[in-house]
Amino acid sequence: MAKRYYWLKLPDDWFRQKPIKKLRKIAGGDTYTIIYLKMLLVAIKQDGKLYFDGVEDAFYEELALDIDEDPENVKVTVAYLLSQHLMELVSEDEYTLPEALKLTGSESASAERMRKLRDKKASQCDTYVTLPLHLSDVEKEIEKEIEIEKDKTFCPEPSSGSQPMVEKGPAAVTAVKGIDSRAGVMVEKAAEPPLEVFIQLPLNDGKMFDVTREYVEEKKKLYPAVDVEQELRKMRGWCDDNPANRKTARGIKRFINGWLTREQDRGPRKQSQFQNHKSTNRFNNFTPSGTDWDAVTDQIILQEGGGQ
Repeated sequence: MAKRYYWLKLPDDWFRQKPIKKLRKIAGGDTYTIIYLKMLLVAIKQDGKLYFDGVEDAFYEELALDIDEDPENVKVTVAYLLSQHLMELVSEDEYTLPEALKLTGSESASAERMRKLRDKKASQCDTYVTLPLHLSDVEKEIEKEIEIEKDKTFCPEPSSGSQPMVEKGPAAVTAVKGIDSRAGVMVEKAAEPPLEVFIQLPLNDGKMFDVTREYVEEKKKLYPAVDVEQELRKMRGWCDDNPANRKTARGIKRFINGWLTREQDRGPRKQSQFQNHKSTNRFNNFTPSGTDWDAVTDQIILQEGGGQ
């Protein structure tokens, strides 16, 4: 994945905004302002959002761990931002900072290189106005950079029928017999067979999360005491009955793991309680002798009958 750079663009009147001025006047307000700025820096790389992954018991505790601040100070800051609508709750594991999207600056590593090359070109225009050869060299260098970026991506091979995915470059791997992939030519990429879907879980945005058979088999290994298929059916029923509490695409796997973990833990606890109950029962603490009591009863009845 191409590297990308982000930065926070604060307007010159940012500290003069009323919510920020009010935050700074609170006892410890300067600390809370720094915490808010740190939150913005985290959010600008995540489309203006902050996520709760369940590492700590509460969102503010996990956020404090992420930005290296005191949890109580983070708790106060979060409460203030929510009250001023500078922060909004999207779901139980997702928050958004509206200002983050407005204040975000970003560019890819390739764009940064192009910008530096353009600056270099402009500089040479000023210095070598009588030497067009240098400008030509810079343009060639820019075109070379563009070609390198293109070589890193996949592109469809034009054809009248289907359009298989093809890869370009010396490291390309091909499934087509007779083509030398090391020659840097266009090669065909074999299509992977579609994964079998066991069940779909509805998400809060109306989309579906596909639970594949491969994913199910992995969970069976992790949770051997759980009927994974049946629990997934229960999850689907829960999502159908609780549309307001459906999970996000980011949080659905954590929801599945949490559900299966609880079921895994319940099995051993129930067994342990049964064993403890059995061991303390004073009427069930002997070893069976192996006597055939039906035969003994028949013998007693015969003896009594003979005596009469």
